[in-house]
Amino acid sequence: MTVTVHQADRGSFIDRQPVILPSLIWLLALAAALTALALRGLDFMSLLPIFAAASIPAILGLMLASKTDREWVQIVLMLSWAALALLACLTLGFRPMALLFIAVPALASLFAREKVLEGTIIAGLIAGTVWFAGRLGYLPDAPSWDTNLKSWTRLSALAALLAFGLATLFVASARRRAPSDASRTFWRDGVAGGLFEYDAAARLVGTNEEGSRQFSGAVPHDLLDFLTDGHPDKAALGATIDSARRTRQAQGLRVSHAGSGRVSNYDLRITPLATKGWLVHAHDRTDEEAQMEALRQRGAMAVQDSTDKTLFFAGVSHELRTPLNAIIGFSDMMRSRLFGPLPGKYAEYADLIHESGQHMLDLIGDVLDLSKVEAGRYELNYDTFDAADVIRSSVKMIRPAADAAEVAIDINLDLDQALLIQADRRAVRQILLNLLSNAVKFSDKGGQIEVDAQAIDGDLELTVTDDGAGMSADEIARIGDPYAQGEAAQMSVERGSGLGLSLVQSLTKLHGGNMDIRSSKGDGTRVKIILPLQVD
Repeated sequence: MTVTVHQADRGSFIDRQPVILPSLIWLLALAAALTALALRGLDFMSLLPIFAAASIPAILGLMLASKTDREWVQIVLMLSWAALALLACLTLGFRPMALLFIAVPALASLFAREKVLEGTIIAGLIAGTVWFAGRLGYLPDAPSWDTNLKSWTRLSALAALLAFGLATLFVASARRRAPSDASRTFWRDGVAGGLFEYDAAARLVGTNEEGSRQFSGAVPHDLLDFLTDGHPDKAALGATIDSARRTRQAQGLRVSHAGSGRVSNYDLRITPLATKGWLVHAHDRTDEEAQMEALRQRGAMAVQDSTDKTLFFAGVSHELRTPLNAIIGFSDMMRSRLFGPLPGKYAEYADLIHESGQHMLDLIGDVLDLSKVEAGRYELNYDTFDAADVIRSSVKMIRPAADAAEVAIDINLDLDQALLIQADRRAVRQILLNLLSNAVKFSDKGGQIEVDAQAIDGDLELTVTDDGAGMSADEIARIGDPYAQGEAAQMSVERGSGLGLSLVQSLTKLHGGNMDIRSSKGDGTRVKIILPLQVD
């Protein structure tokens, strides 16, 4: 069974257009009555207008059969049958033609249950009004008919009513026995994924459109037929159903199905219903898992590319150090006039070679250290030392550059407080040198740099403040990105690698500390480094 199960779920022809059969039965009953009158030799031609009027509600039902799920169509059809009953009462007498009002609630039974009450109220109000109007003498006199013809006409109307009533009862009963009505189909089709309903005997009741397309179009006719015998997940499916039966709670299971020629993965959610039946939701995860696998592969490739890049930089940086050390060594020999005096211009060139080589060596050191951090190969060598000594020595190392830039550096330390810390001495010095060199580089002549350090609540708070160019909020946000330089750095004469603050941040995190930056354009920068005094 393939799509036919879904069609059953949407309802048979009678289930989708319930008024068609009763309307046809009514018209056939009228035609049979006219034929019977003709065979008896009665003047049935005079009754043709009445029979034509009597056929109008049935014709309306045939015309509007595909729209009976709409409220206004249901009201129109019920009122048309009430009007027919009213016409019969006026032409053939209230008794027994008032029985035709039964057709209104009978027709309403083909719709929702509450419509039966509406139909009964409509029929009762109109019938009551006609009866009271007749008692009070407000109704016109009924046309005069041949007694025999009038009796046969009444009998024909009642026979047609009986056939109509039986037809409506049959259709209403068939719709109640149907697996699901239109409204149930609508909510099934509104659910993403396949939705399958099973009765208490685990037999298929119906499914939605997507469910009819799943499993290669072969809708599982039995609850256990989601997986064939011998399928590796068959036992797990049975255990899941048993668990749902025992706990009366929904249970989930992921299964694979290869009926469509490719392996499809479904998330099954099996829910026990209060009616002892089952509701199974099957969500196809095949495409989602393929996308996730593609993302995982891309992520793995990106990680590998990043690792390869880091190793490449580390290798190149390491190889560049050897010739740079030679350049710096020979230029230093030339500067010191170890082998005799140099002409003035050559001496100046030797100084430039030495300074440029030293600057490049520093940059390569930053690249190498950051590459080690990114590759997870930077190892901290902890020892206990006085941070104040490292601060003073770092300032001493950077002071020649500060004097050349005409920038003052002040150290604010509490001489009565020891700043003993367990950390990597070389890394802490590197943090300070990067912060100080940045502060000197981006300070104007006559600028001021302050270095503060104090121990607070088990942490060393080290702060470097300058009154230089400052940074914008966007530049601060990009500090963690290697090689990212701010606007001031790009305009500086001493171009750097953009690694200084990124390396400071990485080394601080390796110690389990934090870096806080406060800065704005033209108002300088304050960088606070917080390092734990003791290793956990």
